[in-house]
Amino acid sequence: MCRDAHTNTGTLNVINPSSDQVGMKRTRPAFKLWLETEEGHVFGPGVFSLLTRINETGTLKMAALSLGMSYRYAWGLIRRAEETIGEPLISASKGGRLGGGSTEITELGRGLVEDFEKLRETLARVSAVQDAEPIEGIIQSFKVKGDEAQVTVRLDRDTLRLTVLADAAKGLTEGDVVKIGLYLA
Repeated sequence: MCRDAHTNTGTLNVINPSSDQVGMKRTRPAFKLWLETEEGHVFGPGVFSLLTRINETGTLKMAALSLGMSYRYAWGLIRRAEETIGEPLISASKGGRLGGGSTEITELGRGLVEDFEKLRETLARVSAVQDAEPIEGIIQSFKVKGDEAQVTVRLDRDTLRLTVLADAAKGLTEGDVVKIGLYLA
C-alpha cells in the first residue's frame, strides 16, 4: 500500500574491494529508511516504533516509557510528523475522574506502519548478501540529473525509488524489466 505522497527514497552506494586488498574487512549493505513528502521527513524508525508500541500499550506515555523516551520527546516526534503530513496519526482520549486516558492509531497511522514495515522487509530482502536471489521489477520512471539517475522500480508489493550513478543506469528505459540485488566481491 505505497502512496505517492509517502515515497521512500534511498541512495545506494556499493564499493567492491579488489581481491588484492589483503586484510580489508568484508563489507555488507546497510540502509536507513524513512518516508517523506515534498515538505520533508514524515516517518522513520522513531515514529514507527512509537506507533507500534501505542498499538500494543494503548497510551503514548506507556509507549514512550517502553522505548526509553520522555513523553515530551515522543509527543514531539508525533506532532512533527502530523504537521508535515497534515493529518493526525493518533487520537487520544482523556480519562474520567480517575485518569486512565488512551491513545489509538488513526487509519492513516496504521497504513504508514504497514507501508514502513513492507518497505523495510523489501529492502532487507534486496540487501541480503548471502545466496541472494535478485528481485524482479519494472522501471516506472527514470530521470537523469547530472551524474545521478533517479530510478523508480515497481516490485510485487512495493515501489522503490533509488538514486544510482547515471553511468551504471545507461540503457535503462521506462517499462524495462530489471533485477535488483546486491553482491559483494
